Amino acid sequence: MISKKELKELAIALGKKYLFPDFTNKLTWFVVTVGGTIILTPTAFKQIIYNWLVATFNLNSGVKLTFAELESSNADYMLGFSLIALALLHNIANRYFIYKTGDIAASEAKELEAVDRNLFNRFLAEFPSNSRSVTLLKEHDFGNSYHDNNTDEIDNFVDSWNTSETEFLDPELEAARKELYAKMYEFIYRLAQNSGYVHAGPMLSAVPDAYRGAWDWPEHVDTRIKELNEKSKECYKLHQQFVMLGRRKLKC
Repeated sequence: MISKKELKELAIALGKKYLFPDFTNKLTWFVVTVGGTIILTPTAFKQIIYNWLVATFNLNSGVKLTFAELESSNADYMLGFSLIALALLHNIANRYFIYKTGDIAASEAKELEAVDRNLFNRFLAEFPSNSRSVTLLKEHDFGNSYHDNNTDEIDNFVDSWNTSETEFLDPELEAARKELYAKMYEFIYRLAQNSGYVHAGPMLSAVPDAYRGAWDWPEHVDTRIKELNEKSKECYKLHQQFVMLGRRKLKC
């Protein structure tokens, strides 16, 4: 079903196209040209043209028409100037209509931007670059243990930022959010799969108890640590890119 907003946009587009064509429109130029021709054409020459038109009509229709003697050219000048004035006024109205259309569009864009700005500020408050989770993603080597609260911001992001209320209206921002969410979800899931508490906690480790503290790990442990480190660095990079994208687009 068509919304009121869509009907409004359609009405504006049709009005601009049919009621206010651009000054470069052929019909508008034709009106101006006719008006200028009427003004600039000598009276005698116009008399010849008018007589030719009447004679042609009489010859083809069989109806005899007469053409009054042309005593003054004032009416012609008035007609010519009137046509030009109408074309120019039409063009001014067209420019004003375009201006108002752009003004309405700009106002709507600001409203949409305000919605995204509020959501982005919420993101920055919940998942800032100086949070423990971002520091973990940036600096930690998962061959070492980590505190269980270091993933709090990631856990909250994965739990809370996959709803309609957390979708950005700007397509580029929303695409970046979706990518960040997918990578964070994948990372935290793999980390949870491969980590366990050290003794009674609160420290966690991705290295199994049997190999913790050993100089050499089996290949499957090396592969696990390498995968976690790569995913964490990728998540950090996407987080920073998303922050910069939001600041650039939303000016905040």
